[in-house]
Amino acid sequence: RPTWDKSSYQPLNLHKSFSDSDLSDPSGSGASDVSDEELVFEENGSEAGSSSFAKQQIEKMWDGFCLEDYISHAKHSLPSSPACRKAHKKEKAWSPRVTVPKPFQMTIREAQKKEQNVKSKSQIELENHLLKKQLEEEAECQKKFRANPVPAAVFLPLYQDIVQRSEERRRSVRERSRLQLLATQKPFKFIERERQRHEARKMQLKELSPPENKIQVFRAKPVPKCVYRADFRDKVREEELCREIRIRMRAEELLRNSSVPNSRLALKETNKKKKHRSTEPKQTERKLKIKSSVPDFELLHEKFQKRLLRQKKVKPLTVCEPFDLCTSYIPSNKDKILKDMQEDEEKLKETRWPFASPRRKPQSGARPHLVGEGKSKPPKTTECTRRRLQALRNNERQRRQEYLQELQEMEERVKQMPLLFERVTQKNARIAAEKYYSNRLRALGICPEFVSKKGGAAKSLPFSTAGDFTS
Repeated sequence: RPTWDKSSYQPLNLHKSFSDSDLSDPSGSGASDVSDEELVFEENGSEAGSSSFAKQQIEKMWDGFCLEDYISHAKHSLPSSPACRKAHKKEKAWSPRVTVPKPFQMTIREAQKKEQNVKSKSQIELENHLLKKQLEEEAECQKKFRANPVPAAVFLPLYQDIVQRSEERRRSVRERSRLQLLATQKPFKFIERERQRHEARKMQLKELSPPENKIQVFRAKPVPKCVYRADFRDKVREEELCREIRIRMRAEELLRNSSVPNSRLALKETNKKKKHRSTEPKQTERKLKIKSSVPDFELLHEKFQKRLLRQKKVKPLTVCEPFDLCTSYIPSNKDKILKDMQEDEEKLKETRWPFASPRRKPQSGARPHLVGEGKSKPPKTTECTRRRLQALRNNERQRRQEYLQELQEMEERVKQMPLLFERVTQKNARIAAEKYYSNRLRALGICPEFVSKKGGAAKSLPFSTAGDFTS
């Protein structure tokens, strides 16, 4: 902490206030006492030189004050007896004269105070307060400032450490990047450079040589090898025939499953009604018979009311009928699809991958030079190609069998799975059995933890014999 040095205080000159008796008697003992006290105070101030002494003098200012001194002085100034006062009054007689104003005693006192340069108590206290404040400010200004010593942490080389760490980190990053670059380094490739050179050479040739309109010559694709086979046309005819049969069967099936739209049905019903009306014979007009007797309207009204009540009471009841779903009547196309797939496998083996599909008819008019070449030799089939074809057929047949087996297993699982309400009943039965078993164990005094522990021990020892339990 900073230390402060206090300088020596200057002597404090304090003044004492005068009383009324001292003012009335300037040559009295009051002034002498004040002067003596001031001398003593100056001596003490020069010797001690502290503010505590000034405070003590202010506190002892009214010590030794006595009111009797001022009362006795007033008694001496007044006449001694009342008789003298009466005689003095009798001597005075009234005489008409001008009133001369005389000053009051207090104005005289104030004038004397000004002449003697006497200060009041409040002025003295104010001066003492200001003087005391000034001395304190001077003492505060004379104090010397001493700073705290520099902390030891300032002299630590923190910045140098930070710079060194950053340099080490930068060096390690550069080394790691260099190693990574060496690990991923590949030999040079001049493909891009050669491509740019080729493009530049093309541009130069285009600029030098004039543009020529090249005529594109038609080039037909080579004839497939399968066309040269002897049985090619027979297979094409068989494929077309099978396709026509399949289309006809599909059309017949759609015709059987088709139905007339609702709008057409409604139109047919309206047409039937119209025809029925047109065919009905027109009723012959008959003459109305006039009844001579007057009907009983009251009786007719009662009959009408009874009939209305009878019809009102009879209400048609809703009768529940069993559901008649049409799902079972829908014919399944699964067997037909499997049959078609098997026929395609047996008859159209060359249409599957990786063979081309020669479904379109051969254009005999476009190739007149091939008409007389029916005796050309078919392409030679080697043992390797035959084995490859056989392996492909076996793989296809195996995949189809696996697929059918998976479908059959799925159907069996679905059939064996219990229904939802059966599962609920089974679950309720199991919960009831567990509850009954736990209640019986609790009634016998066996806790469930003991049972679970013993059950776990029994599971952990599957090969334990009866002799182990008896022992």
